[in-house]
Amino acid sequence: MLTGKNAINNIGKINKLLKLYAKFGFIFLLFFLTASFGFSQTVDLQKKISIVAKNKTLKSVLDEIHTKAGVNFSYNNEDIDENNKVTLIGRKKTVENILSLLFSDLNIKYVIVEKQIVLKKQYYVSSSDINLPEKKKYFVISGYLKDSLTNEVLIGAGVSVKSSFLGAMTNAYGFYSLRLPAGQYILIFSSLGYKNKTLAVNLNSDIQISELLKYEETELDIVVINEDEKKDVFEKNSLKKIDLNQRMINSVKGITGEADVVKSINNLPGINSFGDGSVLFYVRGGDKDQNLVLIDEAPVYNPSHLFGFFSALAPDAINDIKVYKNNFPVKYGGRLSSLTDIKTKDGNMNKLGFSVVINPLTGSYTIDGPIKKKRSSFLVTLRDSHLNWIWKRNLPDLNVNFYDFHLKFNQIINPKNRIYFSMFTGSDILLYGKNTGIAAGLSWKNKALSFRWNHLFSDKLFSNTTLHTSKYDYYLYYGKDNSKYWTSYIGDISLKTDFSYYPKPGNKIFFGYNINNYVFNPGNLDADYFSRSVYAGDVSEIVLYTGNDISLNEKVNLSYGIRYILWNNIGPTVSFSFDKKYQMTDTIYYDKGIYHTYKGFEPQISFTYSLSKSLLTTIAFDRRVQFLHLLSNSVSPFTTMDVWMPSTPNIKPEKSNQYVFGLTKKTKEFDISLQTYYKTIFDYIEYNEHANMLLNPLIEGEVRFSEAKAYGVEFSFEKKKGNFNFLLAYTYSRILIKGNKTSNTESYPAAYDKPHKLNFNLIYKTQTRWTFNLNWVYSSGLRFSSPTGFYNFNGYTVPIYTNKNNDCLPAYHRLDISADLRLNKNKNARFRHDLLFAIYNLYNRHNAIAINFDKIETDNGSFVVPSNFIYENELVVTSKSLSVVIPSITYSLKFR
Repeated sequence: MLTGKNAINNIGKINKLLKLYAKFGFIFLLFFLTASFGFSQTVDLQKKISIVAKNKTLKSVLDEIHTKAGVNFSYNNEDIDENNKVTLIGRKKTVENILSLLFSDLNIKYVIVEKQIVLKKQYYVSSSDINLPEKKKYFVISGYLKDSLTNEVLIGAGVSVKSSFLGAMTNAYGFYSLRLPAGQYILIFSSLGYKNKTLAVNLNSDIQISELLKYEETELDIVVINEDEKKDVFEKNSLKKIDLNQRMINSVKGITGEADVVKSINNLPGINSFGDGSVLFYVRGGDKDQNLVLIDEAPVYNPSHLFGFFSALAPDAINDIKVYKNNFPVKYGGRLSSLTDIKTKDGNMNKLGFSVVINPLTGSYTIDGPIKKKRSSFLVTLRDSHLNWIWKRNLPDLNVNFYDFHLKFNQIINPKNRIYFSMFTGSDILLYGKNTGIAAGLSWKNKALSFRWNHLFSDKLFSNTTLHTSKYDYYLYYGKDNSKYWTSYIGDISLKTDFSYYPKPGNKIFFGYNINNYVFNPGNLDADYFSRSVYAGDVSEIVLYTGNDISLNEKVNLSYGIRYILWNNIGPTVSFSFDKKYQMTDTIYYDKGIYHTYKGFEPQISFTYSLSKSLLTTIAFDRRVQFLHLLSNSVSPFTTMDVWMPSTPNIKPEKSNQYVFGLTKKTKEFDISLQTYYKTIFDYIEYNEHANMLLNPLIEGEVRFSEAKAYGVEFSFEKKKGNFNFLLAYTYSRILIKGNKTSNTESYPAAYDKPHKLNFNLIYKTQTRWTFNLNWVYSSGLRFSSPTGFYNFNGYTVPIYTNKNNDCLPAYHRLDISADLRLNKNKNARFRHDLLFAIYNLYNRHNAIAINFDKIETDNGSFVVPSNFIYENELVVTSKSLSVVIPSITYSLKFR
């Protein structure tokens, strides 16, 4: 003991007094200690000291605190194990903070008696006590977790009961609910990147506890104890979903050096990208239209700018991203492969702030702040391009520009009601001939609006009602002053209510409904002399769902749910009948009303077993049905025209069954994940050879249906904590399509079948003001149909094709680096200036996006298309690429 024999004698006397006075003596002693604390305290708990102790005994740490702070400790060896090994790192912290850090996980509390700090064992209700089959009164702890600086809700933050497997996670609106029997508890509030907060609770009635967590820019001040770190392993299971925080988004740069939201998703295992100049991605064998992207609950049908060189979502507006590759939350569906759920920032409820991010190609401007402090706030983000200076001299008639705009408003009406309004719009234009009056080019536009109402019926029942609408327009201009164009669009309006019920700890029940209406234009000319020729009709959709997520005990979690979909095709419209050879046999005219109906079920189940506190294994199954289809027989984003079509009597809904097995290991420093999957896809959409997809009234007759199977293995090794972070991810995946009856081929790989993918991302944050980032990506090349021979006909060399997608482009790989310098020395200053230096494609890899077989090599070594094939010049293979070295510099200014 630190105070010698006298302290032992004092403790002995106290124990004797406890035995003599029994109940009343204890009350008297407690009063005496409280009075002593109130009137005789002489210990300075606000004195600042620094302690660096790694794997030392508790006694030696207390000795060091005694030496530096001049405080004395007194305790009983029978209650306090002074040989317990601890690690404590605290720099320039108050004694009170040091003691809180040291004792938070050691079950020790302290009181101050005169000039001594008396240590006592902390008693609490353990998980075994909670699970006793005695009749106890249960109460609910509920509330919200928010950022202390901005009052922004924290999504996916944790609330756990100390030394128990029980806990809860906040939902998409920062709300949590935890039902426990009456008793005393220590609650731990936590969120990645924030300092943990502990709170002692005497639970004897329903209570609401909302906490503000403080953002921790660095993670140098940590406490590690010899007891295993408590984790809510079921909620944080990366086999269910992947959370992309701001650090992960910022770690992947676009061509300008700016963080790229969609491309950060491409770094994840199991997700393959198209390549340079595109944000298209493919998940576990699914095509590009099988991924659902939501922004504040509203779908975005094309999340790209400039063919995909930029993503359409400004990173400064994003609060949280969750990516699901299987077993989506049961309230979501409608796609076979993946769900990307994006939530935008609410806006600072405490202070007005703004930010500017600018580089030679784009600029982003954000302002947010309170309308009424701690009650309502707003956020406005505008990002636009300034690209025309690049080709102004050589191509003065070329106009290339894009912009996106985010607006958000939220209002806390009262403790039980909160509303949100969100708007997103984005536009792209690529137009040539703007000064001649005869324009040719294309453009596309995204619009999404959502109104959400959160309502708390009780501490155990939460609801969110959403009204949203989205529209995506695509234009191809070909006439004077943009007056003539080909256009297609898809639009929707939806009303839904999602309920979350928390009956007991570790149990959440979900149920709700969704009513959708869709409108389509599958590609028509907008001209006076051309009437509409391609029809799709409208659609009404009704969805009902229910699901249950329950932790049966501290080792077993079971999650299951089912969705029911009623899909109604609505007239007026024109439809066609086809025979078995896809020849049109009849024309059918439908009036207003329902003329065709599909019904679908989407069941899912996952079983998770905790082999230890940090090792999980998961087995999962889900069935998906997709009624929306992007018809395109081109893989490249540069040659495709977007035509969205609904499932109709001629276009069947696609269906998939997916089986997943996975292991994940989480330690204090590292996350390791291994997953394997097998997926079968039914009524997979393919196309007739040389399909006519433009202005074809019989476009449904060009569609063919096949079966496909996809399988693969995904591995990731990640370090998230500290100033040195990395992610290593490898994916092996295949997607094979069974030949349809008219193709006369056996199974063949899909065009996006890229078996191997390897990502390595590295972030190093120095103790000064620099942050360095390295991102390297490798993947197999895209598949294409390569000629197996040639023959000459009338002076022309004609290729011969046998097998579909029998060849692949050269492997894709690229290295990007960046360095971020914080210009101001004070990291806590309200103004923050940064300079970002980045190099895209550092070693100038020329990654091919297309292969040509129509050129000859001249005497000077150049490649040209021959003007006369009569001479026997041998055709050579050439490739096209977009990759070049792109250096960039970005300046950012933020005021908080």
